[in-house]
Amino acid sequence: MNRKLSRTVVGALAVGLTASLLAGCTSSASTAPEDDGPVVLRYWSWAPNIGAIVDVWNESHPDVQVEVNTSVGANDIVAKLSAAKEAGSLPDLSNTTYENLPNLIVGGIADDITDAFGEYEDQITPAAWNLTTFDDKNYAVPQGTGPQFLYYRADIFESLGLEAPTTWDEYADAARTIHEADPTKYLATFPANDAQLFAALSAQAGAEWWANDAGQWSVDIDGDGSDTVADYWQGLVDEGVVTTLKTWTPEWQAALADGTLASWLSAVWAPPLILQNAPDTAGKWAAVRIPQWNAGDSVSAALGGSATVVTTGSAHPEEAREFAIWLNNSTEALTAYIENASIWPANLAGRELPGLKDTVPAVLSPDQTDFWDLAAEIDDEAVPVTWGPNVATAYSAFGDAFGTAITSGGSFTDALTTVQDAVVADMEKLGFEVE
Repeated sequence: MNRKLSRTVVGALAVGLTASLLAGCTSSASTAPEDDGPVVLRYWSWAPNIGAIVDVWNESHPDVQVEVNTSVGANDIVAKLSAAKEAGSLPDLSNTTYENLPNLIVGGIADDITDAFGEYEDQITPAAWNLTTFDDKNYAVPQGTGPQFLYYRADIFESLGLEAPTTWDEYADAARTIHEADPTKYLATFPANDAQLFAALSAQAGAEWWANDAGQWSVDIDGDGSDTVADYWQGLVDEGVVTTLKTWTPEWQAALADGTLASWLSAVWAPPLILQNAPDTAGKWAAVRIPQWNAGDSVSAALGGSATVVTTGSAHPEEAREFAIWLNNSTEALTAYIENASIWPANLAGRELPGLKDTVPAVLSPDQTDFWDLAAEIDDEAVPVTWGPNVATAYSAFGDAFGTAITSGGSFTDALTTVQDAVVADMEKLGFEVE
């Protein structure tokens, strides 16, 4: 998202808000100090090994301790935070994906942190800054970005004489070759529960799920770019050369571990998750750009990426802001991230820290030394994206519609239309004008 778009989006958010929602956006936090003992901040996060990073803070900040809760995942963060706000029990801080941040602003959950973070612009990659800044106000501290990669089992590809696919046509041919060689094996899965992946692939194909012009929203989830992606994957599913296992399930984990799945379309943050789910495959993977629709192109879209919000329910907003900034910008925290997770920092100096570019993620082949340089290139090639105010609704509708299409043999493009209709209806219910 470029800076102009980011500023326009918040204007569009404001247009559709009722007075009650606007009131909900103001901070209701109390700054009253603790009677005894240190200030305790509650932090929700799904980041791998986040406890190890928080421990670094706790050891050096005895007066402000952070308790991390990792039971809330990215897919349900909006619902969980909304329920907590309704119950008056918001945590002090929370992880959020970039696409969910507008929803948290509309819902009066993400607090304005401009006073504490506004001077950090030159230290943050522009893509991440613009995804967290609306109408010149900062609503989250960027953590990392999500350049897409195709991770593939180099040993399986080599055994079949396959090269890493550079186009989607080559990707389809590789899927056929792998499944023909062993009908129990697949290049990949098409997961009905991963709307985030589909959205990123659609953006690469030129789709704009949400757009805004002078305060007027338009929604085009079932447009040409998305239809291209839907038709492509429907063809592979109908051929039977890819499976439809849902990601993050025990079945998917087993398939990743035993070679039933020979690749994974994911992002820079995937290596520690592969290592966690398929530890015996360490050193057998390689990572390349995702395939292109046109040979020779280098087009991608960010897949995920996270930021840290200070909530409007924090009783200690100053301490919470200090921790959020430290967590994503300090040398101590970013070094701990490098040691414990596969982060591609939004903080530009963090990308130059010793140990980052010199370390190949353990899951990859030791011969692949260009991973971080490639991440930087893909980051720069990512198309800008405008996220709407109800991404969670879109993702939920996607899971339902595509799950039904897969089990019933229905049309993927019809499923997209179902998602489109659900998103438009929800936005109109919220009070937005939608073209």
